[in-house]
Amino acid sequence: MVNEGEGKKNAQTHNIRAARQIVDTVKTTLGPMGMDKMLVDGGGNVIVTNDGATILRELDVAHPGGKMIVEVAKMQESLCYDGTTSTVVLAGQLLANSEMLFEKGLHPNVICRGYHEASQVATEYLKELTTEAEPLAVARTAITGKTLETSLDTVSQLCVDAVTSAGNADNVRVLSLPGGSIDDSYLFNGVVLNKDFVGGSDYDINYTYEAADVLLLNTGLEMEKGEENVQVQLDAQTYQSFKDSGKNDLLARAKMIVDNTDCGILFVRDGVAESVISYLKKNDIDVIHRLPESSMKRLSKALGCSIYQTPEEQMKPFKNVSWEIQKHNDVNYIFVYGGQPDAVATSLDETTLILRGATTTTLDEVERGFDDALGVVSLVLNNGGAVYGGGSAYVAMASHLRTRAASIGGRAQMAIEAFADALESISATIAENAGHDPLDTVLAMRHAVLNGSTSMGPDVNEGGITDMAEHGVVEPAELVRQAVLSATEVTNAILRIDDIIGRRPVE
Repeated sequence: MVNEGEGKKNAQTHNIRAARQIVDTVKTTLGPMGMDKMLVDGGGNVIVTNDGATILRELDVAHPGGKMIVEVAKMQESLCYDGTTSTVVLAGQLLANSEMLFEKGLHPNVICRGYHEASQVATEYLKELTTEAEPLAVARTAITGKTLETSLDTVSQLCVDAVTSAGNADNVRVLSLPGGSIDDSYLFNGVVLNKDFVGGSDYDINYTYEAADVLLLNTGLEMEKGEENVQVQLDAQTYQSFKDSGKNDLLARAKMIVDNTDCGILFVRDGVAESVISYLKKNDIDVIHRLPESSMKRLSKALGCSIYQTPEEQMKPFKNVSWEIQKHNDVNYIFVYGGQPDAVATSLDETTLILRGATTTTLDEVERGFDDALGVVSLVLNNGGAVYGGGSAYVAMASHLRTRAASIGGRAQMAIEAFADALESISATIAENAGHDPLDTVLAMRHAVLNGSTSMGPDVNEGGITDMAEHGVVEPAELVRQAVLSATEVTNAILRIDDIIGRRPVE
């Protein structure tokens, strides 16, 4: 018979090992030499990626301990855009080290307190390691090891230009278009609409038209359905007269547009009746309808023109707008320029990042890589500060913790030292994924830190260590800080669970 203490220990062990299985899945993707994973579902759909966040998001995880690791990865991605694999690897090593502490007789609460104190000391010391860095170097570091690395210089500059123009990564509009290569990606100064003219058009593809007059209408030009459920009996003549009156009202509103403006393109938020479309086209006015409100606002800000609520208003079109139709993968896109075609974007609502790739699968991975790179550039530009990459900051924090642990004493000292060992797992994993000895790499980095150099990291090409400062390998300090805090939090949450109990179904 298993006693109560053994049962609680088994619950903790099961949670830890389930979590570590998730960690082992993504561990080999860390670093510039990380491997890719092929994710396949029951329908044969395939994703090939080395992005930790994507892998964890697509995994079919049933164990609650494993789900906690997936959740912390999602949180890391939402806060810092990148660093999910580092967070998960660190959490996995913290859990592995806690099992050794269990065997030495440490209570889970003692380990949790030690881990928490260690995380606070480490992140406070991280401030001393923080330095200024060029956003371009941060972008290059984030891209290295991904599909985008083949066009490192082009992609890095695009990321910096996009974030600088938009203010932060969340404001950068991204549009992926099949065809071409990564080098064909560019920033577009304007708004891209996945729409076509109602009723077709005779415009040429990939030709820039200039001097068009544009009008934005925040309503529809079609018969509105009444909300009342009313039945009315009409004879044929009266019914026809009723229909004609509604049609005439719509044509009268269309005539206001024709008479009061020299509009060339009419953007309408809601639907437009066929009779109105035909009338407007006869008067050289093309219509694009059923536009989302967000697209209407972007057009308004990019062009600097008003959005009119009804045709009865005194409308004035925005003149001399340049636009073109592009066809990609049999889909038409309308590109509306915010200024001259070659102008530099100056407003966050004018910037659209156009991504190109040979296949849809390639484009998906390109978009994931851009998302991470845009995010880390945004972190550096808005939060400031970076640390040297390759896990050098983690090894420096580990060395600082060992110095502090000696002065603390007691069993908490063991937990803090275990935390320091776990921090070194980042550099060890990067070296191991590159085919080099992880222990030799960590020992060499420890020696470098003791000699006052905190910028040495794994040399993934030749083995041993090299100076990250010389190679421009840097990452946002906020990303490292959040990775340490997130890994500590999920580890402590798992360690504090001493039993797994079935619950009744939610009604």
